[in-house]
Amino acid sequence: MLGPTRPVPRAGGAVRIIHFGGSSEAGTIVAVEDVGRRLRVRSAGGEVLTFVLNPATARFADPAGAGGPRLELLMS
Repeated sequence: MLGPTRPVPRAGGAVRIIHFGGSSEAGTIVAVEDVGRRLRVRSAGGEVLTFVLNPATARFADPAGAGGPRLELLMS
């Protein structure tokens, strides 16, 4: 039986928050909402950020649009 080809977002999962300009920081998923299309993430600095799944790119990004941080799910 085949499994998912990419990481599935789960509360407690590790992520990398990639900021505009190339810097990044570690984070942890604290909530998965809207059937996995909206994530709340706590950054290493303690800030809670929201990311939404972009249907065109299949990536999680800032809901405000381009120029904001994007999210990379890490395998656990």
